Amino acid sequence: MNRFLLIFLPLALFLTGCATSSKSASDVAMESHGFFGPWGDKHMPLVVLDAGHGGFDLGACHHSTEEKDLALSTTLILKRFLNEKGYRVVLTRNRDVFIPLKERAQMANESKSRVFVSIHYNAAQSKQAKGIEVYYFNKGEKLRIESSKKLATDVLSKMLHHTKAPSRGVKHGNFLVIRETKMPAILIEGGFITHPDEVKALNSREYREELAQAIAEGVDHYFKS
Repeated sequence: MNRFLLIFLPLALFLTGCATSSKSASDVAMESHGFFGPWGDKHMPLVVLDAGHGGFDLGACHHSTEEKDLALSTTLILKRFLNEKGYRVVLTRNRDVFIPLKERAQMANESKSRVFVSIHYNAAQSKQAKGIEVYYFNKGEKLRIESSKKLATDVLSKMLHHTKAPSRGVKHGNFLVIRETKMPAILIEGGFITHPDEVKALNSREYREELAQAIAEGVDHYFKS
């Protein structure tokens, strides 16, 4: 009996280890990082929201304002607005935690979402730089490029309408999270934390509500047009 146990126990541990290592990035994220979703009507499109940076990755910083905090706050508000419109939503992070870029893209791909939206804020050496810009990846499958550009255009249009912020345009970007995702994907730079007026607005919950509502309307317009 003792000899049998000595053989069986290592085998059981080995098999357990194999089972653990087979977990997907989404499974690991759900357990260790708080990957949440989806919420909403199961018949509606699934949207992945990605709050940029997090944890030790502060993103752009200016005095006491950190990009990672603004991005997460905006993303959580945006989730609420999209849910109110019936959309299913998945978050790559729902709290202040670092998640590697490749893992974020893998989460989105495994979720089989219809679109991917990454929320960021800008910074520049010049305090005069201001405005909103939206990026998409312009290489690869033609349909994905066209769809990403349309999503970027629709979202930027609504953001400019709501905020009256200057437009910095829809631009090509080679950011990993919009390059490695398989669905239409955009990365939003929602304003400059280094511009005195914009950072004051961005630190206002009311203004972030406006930004989030505008993004939600842009996503909604993309799906309905």
